[in-house]
Amino acid sequence: MGFQSVDRRTVSAWRLQALAGVAVAALAAVAAVIALPQLAGWPVPGLLGGLLVVAAGLALWLPALAHARLRYRLDEHGLTIEHGILWRHRIIVPRVRVQHSDISQGPLQRAFGVTTLRLYTAGSRFTVNSLPGLADDQARALRRQLLDEGDGDAV
Repeated sequence: MGFQSVDRRTVSAWRLQALAGVAVAALAAVAAVIALPQLAGWPVPGLLGGLLVVAAGLALWLPALAHARLRYRLDEHGLTIEHGILWRHRIIVPRVRVQHSDISQGPLQRAFGVTTLRLYTAGSRFTVNSLPGLADDQARALRRQLLDEGDGDAV
């Protein structure tokens, strides 16, 4: 079985999350300009405005790029997850190392119908591996495949 992409709806959830962060930064910037009247003679408001426009652009662009780089594959050995924009990562979670699995949804994920599958493994520095952006039924099916095809001792 080849690599699969996560659900496209996750891009919208990630964008809204990032834009909420930009909105909080914008409110903090406005409060700083109002609270510090000595900044009135400096080009600080214009610079902050420009930075916020760039941040909003990145908040709209980066989630789509992160989605394009996030993929996974389930095979007889376990789950392989590839992700990363600048630094590419390949995480291989062997079935025999999985101790527990968890499917979770935050309010934004629930609104867009996506979930995160977390796999808890034994004895390494990376004991929790997450696969975000799965459709709810897709996450449950993936979890079931890990359970059904394993030796029955974990997951």
